[in-house]
Amino acid sequence: MAQSGVSTIDALIDDLNAPPIVNTGGDRPAVSVVQDLLRAHGVNGMPRQGDASHGSFGPTTTAAVRNFQQTHGLPVVPASNPQVATVDAATLRTLATAPTQANATPTASRGYLTLTLGFPFTGMVRVMSITTEFEGGGRFGAQNRNTDGAGLSYGLIQWAQKPRRLHDILSAFQTEEPQLFASIFGDGDATLAQRMVAHTNRTNGGVANNGATIDPAFNLITNPWTGRFSRAALVPALQQVQVRTALAAFNKSFEILQGFASEITSERGVAFMLDVANQHGDSGARNIFRTVRQAQPNLSGAGLLAALANESVRRLAAQFGANSAEAHSTRTRRDAFRLTPVLSDEFFDPA
Repeated sequence: MAQSGVSTIDALIDDLNAPPIVNTGGDRPAVSVVQDLLRAHGVNGMPRQGDASHGSFGPTTTAAVRNFQQTHGLPVVPASNPQVATVDAATLRTLATAPTQANATPTASRGYLTLTLGFPFTGMVRVMSITTEFEGGGRFGAQNRNTDGAGLSYGLIQWAQKPRRLHDILSAFQTEEPQLFASIFGDGDATLAQRMVAHTNRTNGGVANNGATIDPAFNLITNPWTGRFSRAALVPALQQVQVRTALAAFNKSFEILQGFASEITSERGVAFMLDVANQHGDSGARNIFRTVRQAQPNLSGAGLLAALANESVRRLAAQFGANSAEAHSTRTRRDAFRLTPVLSDEFFDPA
């Protein structure tokens, strides 16, 4: 485990007798960690980062905590009053244990990254966490099954098949955890798993221009492949590979960003541009920035981010149509980064 940076949470992890979190205490940072961990265990109705109820210990979270305690054989205190809930050290430690049930939805949230996977929640890890929340709900198992013509897109930053980014994460899985990889993706057959990796490294990631597979044996948007990708998302060792691979991609994009947009220094601005790069590619992000700068050289701060958002959306609208789902979702994402209170306008330190 790593320190979460939330004092109440870290105290409970360090000391079994530390004061618990109660639903009358108003400790929003601690409650948000509890909600994120409940969500990882497949509990429905838990708010996400940026939601107004994230950190609010209301009736839904109260009922979820009590039900979790009952399901896992933990003391429910007080047992006689369903309107009260208490998260003690034992409950928090159980929540921090990696979920294994099929309906689990582990996410790259603060609590899960630190307490379950052991990553300190600082610098680029924090930005990655927030960015993945907007990308695929922060889910390790997020899948887009060719709705955008890119074949299968998977995981925290939606590694897409067509541009061969899916190959990057699969290669990382295979390199770092070869036995797990063969067991899950090859169903025990290492040769089959290797053939699948090779398929994703073909031209267009092994798909035609419309995202359809060119080899029926590796139609990754159907079973058994989708089930294998889902199972991989529940394995902590492979989740850690996803985090490390995502961080490497973000750090690379950040270095490139500093070369063409050194004036963007706030956490909000950096996160915004890293999300643009994740969607359009590093060269696309650079081109969007230079297009806006050429047209409006004096823009800065919030005005610059708004203009960059407009140019990003314009390009998606030109490709898919002004009223397309792609253009609409891009507008939502760009505006979320520009406006969310989760991000800071202070200087960003990637360390």
